[in-house]
Amino acid sequence: MQSEINKAKTESAWLKRGAWVVLVLGLCASMLMWQRTAVQLRAQAELAFRHDTQDQVAALQRQIDRYIDLLSSFQAMYLVNGDVSRAAFHNRYVTLRKSADYQALMAIQFAELVPQARKAEFEAAVRADHSVHPAGYPDYAIHPAGTRPNYVAVKYTEPLVGNEKAMGFDIAGDAQRRASLEAARDSGKVVVSTPVPLVQLDTDRTGFVIRLPVYASMGNLDSRAARRQAYLGQITGVFRASDLMRQVLPADRWRQLQWRVTDLGDADQPAGSAIALFDSAAHGQAYFNAQASALAADTRDYQVDVAGRRWQVSFAQPTVNQALQPYPLALLMAGVLASVGLWWAIRGAASRHHLAAQMAMEISRKARDSEQQLRSVVDHTVDGIIVIGEDGHIISVNQALCRIFGHGEIAMVGQHLSLLVPAAVEDAGQGHSVDTFLKTQHVGLIGLGRRAEGRRANGQRFPVDLAISTMEQDGVTQYIGIVRDLSDQAAAEMAVLEAQRQLNEVDEMRRVIVHHAPYAILMLNRHGIIQTVNPAGEALLGYRLNELMGQNTTQRFFDPNEVSERAHMLALRLNQPVTELNVLTHLAEESPGLPSEWTLIRADGRPLVAEISVTELCDEMGNLTGYLAMAQDVTLRREAENQLQHMAMHDALTALPNRNMLQDQLKASMVAADRGGHAMALMFLDLDRFKKINDSLGHHIGDSVLIEVARRLRSAMRTSDIVARLGGDEFVILLPQIAEEGDGERVAQKVLDLFTEPLRVGPHELRVTPSVGLVIYPQHGSDAITLMRHADLAMYRAKNNGRNRIQVYGDQMESPTADTLVLENDLYKALERNELRLHYQPQFDCATGQITGAEALLRWEHKGKLVSPAEFIPLAEESGLIVEMGAWVLREACAKAQAWRSRTGWPLRIAVNLSAVQLDQADITATVAQALHETGLPATALELEITESVVVRESLRAADILTELRALGVGIAIDDFGVGYSSFAYLRELPVDRFKLDRSFLSAVPQSEGDSRLAAALIAMAHRLEVGIVAEGVETEEQNAFLRDHGCDEAQGYHLGRPMKDDAFEALLVQHAQERSTFKADNLHAPA
Repeated sequence: MQSEINKAKTESAWLKRGAWVVLVLGLCASMLMWQRTAVQLRAQAELAFRHDTQDQVAALQRQIDRYIDLLSSFQAMYLVNGDVSRAAFHNRYVTLRKSADYQALMAIQFAELVPQARKAEFEAAVRADHSVHPAGYPDYAIHPAGTRPNYVAVKYTEPLVGNEKAMGFDIAGDAQRRASLEAARDSGKVVVSTPVPLVQLDTDRTGFVIRLPVYASMGNLDSRAARRQAYLGQITGVFRASDLMRQVLPADRWRQLQWRVTDLGDADQPAGSAIALFDSAAHGQAYFNAQASALAADTRDYQVDVAGRRWQVSFAQPTVNQALQPYPLALLMAGVLASVGLWWAIRGAASRHHLAAQMAMEISRKARDSEQQLRSVVDHTVDGIIVIGEDGHIISVNQALCRIFGHGEIAMVGQHLSLLVPAAVEDAGQGHSVDTFLKTQHVGLIGLGRRAEGRRANGQRFPVDLAISTMEQDGVTQYIGIVRDLSDQAAAEMAVLEAQRQLNEVDEMRRVIVHHAPYAILMLNRHGIIQTVNPAGEALLGYRLNELMGQNTTQRFFDPNEVSERAHMLALRLNQPVTELNVLTHLAEESPGLPSEWTLIRADGRPLVAEISVTELCDEMGNLTGYLAMAQDVTLRREAENQLQHMAMHDALTALPNRNMLQDQLKASMVAADRGGHAMALMFLDLDRFKKINDSLGHHIGDSVLIEVARRLRSAMRTSDIVARLGGDEFVILLPQIAEEGDGERVAQKVLDLFTEPLRVGPHELRVTPSVGLVIYPQHGSDAITLMRHADLAMYRAKNNGRNRIQVYGDQMESPTADTLVLENDLYKALERNELRLHYQPQFDCATGQITGAEALLRWEHKGKLVSPAEFIPLAEESGLIVEMGAWVLREACAKAQAWRSRTGWPLRIAVNLSAVQLDQADITATVAQALHETGLPATALELEITESVVVRESLRAADILTELRALGVGIAIDDFGVGYSSFAYLRELPVDRFKLDRSFLSAVPQSEGDSRLAAALIAMAHRLEVGIVAEGVETEEQNAFLRDHGCDEAQGYHLGRPMKDDAFEALLVQHAQERSTFKADNLHAPA
């Protein structure tokens, strides 16, 4: 058997080698055939290319001869007629153009020899020629300009359209054309020019000219001198090279064939430098290159004689690798495929021969392995295997049986079965055979396994599973037994019984837990029908168990509106219809065990909020059998959360929406306004002087005022409008939809009207007014933050403009720029850095011209330069820094005034300005008193200036504060008098010592009679009120004289003295004290 297998292997190896030989020979033959075919195709292509190019050269010569014949016909007209009119020339051209295709002909021209003496006459005659064109040629002139002995000027040109530039062109004007012209004249032959740019064209201008001389007679023209004597001019044909080549070779072939025409010079001269006449590469593909010219089959050059010129015509076509053409490749592929196919067939035969030998070896090996594997399986199986004879003796056993019974294999073979199974002995003792025992024991052991009792070597008895099968071996009946040790199984069964007992205890415990659980537990089938409910579920729903069993959960106990709404939302999300039960089942699928809130309806109809979680119940196969639902009453918790939510979104005092809720409503209203295309209004309200109510009457009265204000605002608004309280005395009204901006202003006016009636709070009747800032969306802002900020700015503008009014936002109210914010930040550090300065402007007695006092003016020296008070004073007032800065000004001004009084002995009065913010401070009187005390300045030497507008706006508070300050002994002056719209009766009641006449009243004095009368009246009125008056802004001597004449008490201004630093003012005061009796104000020129 093995020798036959080896022989088959040898034959297979020889077949494989033969297959490779066949493959190599076939491939070599295929390559040889491929190369020979390519060589043949190359020779055919080269021959075709040569014939084709020769045809093209012949066609070119024929075409040129044809054009020369055309020109000769025009020459003949002159030879026959002597002179040819323009009309005859034109008609001849038209006739020839109709009869044949002269595509390359740009123009046929007659150029006449014109001596310099006849130039003007010649030009006039051409201009007056109306034979062809009625308008003649009014612009005709010989060009290019210049004086030459003779001109050969183009007289006739056909067609005229497109050749207008050629009319009057002097052909002899440049050397190249003159040489060609003279050659034709002297030889009497046709002359072709070198390639020239055509003046008629703007693009593709390369062309050539064919010239034929025209002589005056048919006489003897054999000599050059005779021809020159009879020469009249010449017939010229102008040709565009590319058009001529298109007639010879259609342009669609230029992409497959490049051809080039170059002029090599006169035919009877050695070839000169080549001048390009035409190259199809400009219109198609370029194939001339170093590689292409090296391949003879790809290029061809021809030289032709064209009317005495030598032209070289070159052709090139793309190099074609004939070896890669379809036919050679097809032969190559056929040979390769045939060779590979034959190789594959021989290899297949060798492989099949080899495979047969391999299969024979594999079968033999598998037979041996199968025998060994079977023995190994028998020895290593968990179950014991025993072979028993008819007489009950053991024939063979496996190792597993030895392990089970504890006997060795040798000890058991030949022994009776009773050694292992005691019952066999008992039956044999009763006269039964082993066969009878095997067939009857426990209803027979043969066939299916039955339980029996085994005995180990140590005498221990244990349960076994014994399965017996019969077999015939050489005509002898034998029994094969499978024995399995059931000791572990028995122990496992005992463990299972114990586990079952424990599970029963757990089930009982679970039942008790479910029964006594504080939350409802419901078992539902897969259709949502209640199967059972625990007592907590009965208590939750208010039904007994028998009333709940069999009820549909969603239809009976859930709020139907809520179920329908959630089903609709779920259907939209899933894009499919959803039943009421699906809402619960989807909840169990999507978030098993996670609770969600539902509204349930109790038996008494009372709704409650329950937190419900639903879990799917499945059998061992994973099939849905029902649902477990657990519910807990969270009504109280939900009410508490709602209360907390309400508290988080509403003002605790007024129950109005707070800032958080307002922001949400504002954003939602902006979205609705964008969607609906309508406007929206937002109002900021701030109660005027509310702080005084709190300070004077107590916060409980202030809270009551806020509650009443909230009630009035809410009652006056629509249900869709929103009234919110931001905190303190600030309220916001949101109008989500208005038709136009005027609607917002009308509602704002309605709000102001609400406060015309006083508020009754306990025993108090209080008049409260609001300042209202109004913005419109989207005109005044595109986002919530901007709208709120702009409304706030508008509200503050309303306060600054006098309170109790409406202010619509404008761009001029925009919040400070970045530079302003930086300036404000630096202002906080101005005192620390000692950057604040005081300048002093003197005040003079109008009658005597003596210094009576000085006004202290605050300056800020920041980064080496002075900042205008108009820039930093408003910042200081808005930020509250004016309080600290004002206290510094008081101390500094009082200290300087006291020092000057001590040094000069002059009774100087110092004036210091108080802002509205300072006046509003509760300790302002103490601050002034402390400054006087620290500096030692007498109170009578200090005058406090307060603007008239502040006095009017803070009338109640101002009267009290001024009284307290006056009690200290200081003087009080009303600044900017006349511009605050105050009542003179009211001003008369105030403790005021002096009025300061505003500079605006003096600007046109004395030039304006009206302003002069008004200023005089204010001076007189102050005297009537027994109050002194100081005029500000005196800038001219005329103004100073006017004030003196009308009894004004004192004056200050740039004419009298500019604001100056302390050392300059001190020098001025010392000088003034020394001249006290003779010093006059009009002689004063104080340094800046």
